[in-house]
Amino acid sequence: MASTRVPMPGRNTRSSAIWWLRAVALLAVLGFVGVFLVRDWGGISAGLRRLDGAGLAGAVGLALVGLLAAMLSWRAVLSGLGSRLPVLAAARVYFLSQLGKYVPGSVWPVLAQAELSRDYGVPRARAGFASVAQLLIGVVTGVIAAGATLAFSTSDALHTYWWLGFIAVAGVVAMTPAVFNRWVPLVFRAARRSPTLETVAPRTIAASAGWCFVMWAAFGAHAWVLARHMGADSPNLALLTTGAFALAWVVGFVIVVVPAGAGAREAALVLVLAPELGADGALALALVSRFVMLLGDGLTALAAVIAERSTLRKRPPG
Repeated sequence: MASTRVPMPGRNTRSSAIWWLRAVALLAVLGFVGVFLVRDWGGISAGLRRLDGAGLAGAVGLALVGLLAAMLSWRAVLSGLGSRLPVLAAARVYFLSQLGKYVPGSVWPVLAQAELSRDYGVPRARAGFASVAQLLIGVVTGVIAAGATLAFSTSDALHTYWWLGFIAVAGVVAMTPAVFNRWVPLVFRAARRSPTLETVAPRTIAASAGWCFVMWAAFGAHAWVLARHMGADSPNLALLTTGAFALAWVVGFVIVVVPAGAGAREAALVLVLAPELGADGALALALVSRFVMLLGDGLTALAAVIAERSTLRKRPPG
């Protein structure tokens, strides 16, 4: 007699619950994104009218390069901890989880990465640790990038942001393995989390940080393209926009109560770029940059899901 396979009620219930949670999370993301677009569309559309098609395409393309580098930075940490995901699988996990940053609180992308990584056999604690470690690497490299560029972009920037040089040096020290593997656990303890912490090897930190610097260069270049279309022509404009964006991202990350640092990031960009672009030009750049990054997040998430599903369909059974 042929046996009949009876589905496990517990597994079906869990799968259904996860599906509904992801659906609710997606609706929350779309809601917060919609609020941002409706609230600031006047300023965004005014800024977009100052761009031509090539400028907008260039800014979006460079933003996509930066997002790809951010994903590879996270994948480098996870690989160094012993869970090496294929690029498409890592892209699906990372880019989908990044949609969580549009919900208030910086914790959602970390939780999403831990949950989505389980689909590929990655322990939740390891995925969570890798997410936090990569975020901290991103913050430290962002401070280093801001300090190394703003201090030498213009004489005004050197006078105003000279202190970033000292913070950048401290960031380099914090990135050394002996120091990094001591202060990362302190972050978990401060958050009252006690996962099984793993040691991050020097080559892992170096690989992740290297991709982060590529990310800051690409994001700075996307802001440079926008600034050129806003009328800026300073010889050190690329250094200024790179430092401004890195500093603004760090500020937006620290302000955890607003989605993706909305408002805080724009305020920091305007503060740094206003001497070069004027207040109106700097605000236009900040709003268009936010729109470009939002578009990049949506495109990367969609492309990663489509690419991975296409790969799975082509894979022979068994």
